[in-house]
Amino acid sequence: MRRTSISMFGLLLKAALIFASTTTTNDTFIACLQDGSPGDAVLTPYSPGYNTSRLANINSRISYFPAAIVFPITAQDVQKYVKCGAASGVAVVGRSGGHSYASYGVGGKDGALVIDLSEMKSLTLDASGSAKIQTGNRLGDIATKLWNNGQRALPHGVCPYVGSGGHTAFGGFGPFSRYAGLLHDRVTSAEVVLANGTLTTASATENADLFWALRGAGASYGIVTEWTFSTLAAPPTVISYRVNYTTTVLTTQQTKELLKNWQNIALSAPDNLSVICTVGRVRPIGGPNLYLEFRGTYYGTETEFSTLSSNWSSIYSPGNLTVKVNNWYDGLVALSGPLSTSEPEASINFFAKSIFTKSVVTTAQWDRLFDFIDEEGYTVDVDWFIELDRYGGAVSKQARDHTAFAHRDAVISLQFFAGITADPFPADGVSYLSKLAAAVDPNPKAAYVNYVDPTLNPAQWKQQYYAGHYPRLASIKRTVDPKNVFRFPQSIGLS
Repeated sequence: MRRTSISMFGLLLKAALIFASTTTTNDTFIACLQDGSPGDAVLTPYSPGYNTSRLANINSRISYFPAAIVFPITAQDVQKYVKCGAASGVAVVGRSGGHSYASYGVGGKDGALVIDLSEMKSLTLDASGSAKIQTGNRLGDIATKLWNNGQRALPHGVCPYVGSGGHTAFGGFGPFSRYAGLLHDRVTSAEVVLANGTLTTASATENADLFWALRGAGASYGIVTEWTFSTLAAPPTVISYRVNYTTTVLTTQQTKELLKNWQNIALSAPDNLSVICTVGRVRPIGGPNLYLEFRGTYYGTETEFSTLSSNWSSIYSPGNLTVKVNNWYDGLVALSGPLSTSEPEASINFFAKSIFTKSVVTTAQWDRLFDFIDEEGYTVDVDWFIELDRYGGAVSKQARDHTAFAHRDAVISLQFFAGITADPFPADGVSYLSKLAAAVDPNPKAAYVNYVDPTLNPAQWKQQYYAGHYPRLASIKRTVDPKNVFRFPQSIGLS
């Protein structure tokens, strides 16, 4: 008990010291935030709920001490809070769902003003299918509300707790994306609070440069309070499929050959088929062995899928392919589990990296990867997996410069992930995962910013996340946020 008390005292002391050193005008800053706000809308390091809120992020391995956390109810509240932060010189960040892998939603470093959007959850849908969705909504909320109001759909990811603010801003890939594009490809306008506190609209015809930047790097330019989406009619039939090797003891060579066969199927997949593969060592599932799973969704009829999958004998034997015919909503549940976000999400300790390939994963790359797995993958003291997604389809049919998302030509996405529980993260976990990714490509040129990696240096993240779009993004930043109010370790800079 004494050790716990000392630890908590240390945390509170650190928070208080950071609060005191954030700015020379702390009293003015806090008074500005509190002016006209309900008592529980502003949390400082001295507030009872501060520590719980600052830790309400998916990655408990990385945590920070914000100068304050605020909970706006309206866009006008956001305007006020942004003005307070800007006037005091405090870095301002938005938090939509708390799913930044690097905890950038609480600043990415100590001393930021966190604008938590969780109270802003309005969603309205008109007769044309246009949906105005505030950024406090998470993906599970959106999927449920759209389904319950006319069976509408959007191409988003499957984790129900991911916030719609960051997911949309940085791309938004999901199983429906090969058919319908990235989530932010469906955005027709954005309501955003800029660094000077202005509430403005960005669209293809109004503030077009800002609209371009918001779809790919949005967190660097303002607090998006509401996206307007052009929704789609949900497909009438969704075929959920799964090929499961989680209880089969596979050799490294067998696993490698199955993955190569999966890639061949993925490369020839029609646009209405999502193809996902997960391989790894997760001890609760496969014990000490590798486990392997292929899964996805077909947006069409059962007869069409039967014909298509009849050519997949290279990745399954009779008995380990399961197929279920669903409606749209149940198809999402089949991939993600329940979509409700009513209960708090548990945090975990983890580290992740990603790579976009612009061509097939070569035999040499597969060999290097599985040679390394043989060397270290079975003995490292951390559970890990690699998730592979086939890109292409509607994502690649948009022009390269359609939005600030820089990798329309991606073929395969690889997410490398270590640490899937709340257990302490081992000291060698980061180095192991870094070597695992380097076995595929030691010098990648492309990665997915929604799988943000805080270990990348500036040259690396600018290239991997934004590539040739970075100069234009910096130019827009200088125009709309010349004092760099919206900043975090990997935000778009002024140069």
